[in-house]
Amino acid sequence: MNRSKEASDGEADETRVLSRKEFGRLLRKRAYQQQKARRAADPKFIAAKEAMKQRRRELYQKEKERRTAARAGEKEKKHAARAEERAKADFELMKFVKRAVKGSSAEN
Repeated sequence: MNRSKEASDGEADETRVLSRKEFGRLLRKRAYQQQKARRAADPKFIAAKEAMKQRRRELYQKEKERRTAARAGEKEKKHAARAEERAKADFELMKFVKRAVKGSSAEN
């Protein structure tokens, strides 16, 4: 009583004898798939899922705005510091130029 090799794998899975361990695994897999299908069709679950998505998006946008504001603040501080350094350098340069101009006019 050999089975023909033409039998598909699906038929072979249905007709073979399962051990208790395999049968338990099969039952758990079926239960998981049924619950997954129920959750996919459950309006409450879908609404909760959408609410979570919306909240996640809002939190991401708030964090993005906070980072952007912090970055802008840092950029403004750096710009002010550079402007102050340039002003000091310009002042020192003007002192040097005035001395050079005074010195040349005094010599002439």
